[in-house]
Amino acid sequence: MKENNNKTVVSVKDLCVHYETHEGIVEAVNGVSFDIKKGECLGLVGETGAGKTTIALSIMNLLPHPPAHVIEGNIDLDGEKILSTDENGKVTEKSTKEMLKIRGKKVSMIFQDPMTALNPVRFVGDQIAEVIQLHEHCSPKDAMLRACEMMEKVGIMPERYKEYPHQFSGGMKQRIVIAIALACKPDLLLADEPTTALDVTIQAQVLDMMRTLQKEQETATLMITHDLGIVAEMCDKCAIIYAGQIVEYGTLAHIFDNPLHPYTIGLMDSIPSLDKDVHRLTPIPGMVADPMDLPCYCSFADRCIKCRENCRQGDPELIEVEPGHWVRCFQYQMKKGAL
Repeated sequence: MKENNNKTVVSVKDLCVHYETHEGIVEAVNGVSFDIKKGECLGLVGETGAGKTTIALSIMNLLPHPPAHVIEGNIDLDGEKILSTDENGKVTEKSTKEMLKIRGKKVSMIFQDPMTALNPVRFVGDQIAEVIQLHEHCSPKDAMLRACEMMEKVGIMPERYKEYPHQFSGGMKQRIVIAIALACKPDLLLADEPTTALDVTIQAQVLDMMRTLQKEQETATLMITHDLGIVAEMCDKCAIIYAGQIVEYGTLAHIFDNPLHPYTIGLMDSIPSLDKDVHRLTPIPGMVADPMDLPCYCSFADRCIKCRENCRQGDPELIEVEPGHWVRCFQYQMKKGAL
């Protein structure tokens, strides 16, 4: 999946994360690997419970311990090892103190709910200035001036610096969260469904603003979403995730013009089209795989209309079917093996 034309900002390799609960072990992420380069936006698409937020929290080193438990994996952020696994299987993570210097400076995260991400009893301007002062080591006055500049960049008047989060609408609160995330020009931005709680008009404005700021600062971005429309508008590449595994990965042309995995095809068929005259959409049959009881074979086999006998005899590998286009499906392994 690597190209040599740009600097790789974050590299995730073989990430495996489980949640150990009283009811059993939740296999949330199962061997996920991807790279994001400078200025590149990768869309991570999947159903609720597929493991998308767990991947982002692993990069931020914000997984709750317990119940989360990293089984294995390696995460490199701009040359620094956030997470590593040695040859004996021992997992090492950066300490909380070390991560304080990295979060906000090298990597920032836009959380799904802006109200829970903001302190309700502090001025919004002070919350932006706090990040700047912490990482840039500037005076309180300089931090305040830069916070005002960030507010202007996200479309909020600096005069509202000394207002509280409850005085802002949902879209405005999300703009403040984006200002906090981008205040120190991080190398990597993790956006966890940043427009879910917004109406369509405000969503378009926020996405347009994010795209502009991302291009200006050349920030590598991981866009977590359920909405393939957002991926088409914002992203350069897309990874489709199901039951904690990437089942298809490629450019937007690969995913939208030539989807290969049955799950990706099912997602595309579930989208209303203005070009097709159909009375009903085609849903994906069955229920999402239970992460507490994943099969020892292909996780999508029980819902797949193209399922064959060999699909229940093992777990397929992620293979490259064409340059830059990766698929986890036995039918393409058989074709590749026949070539």
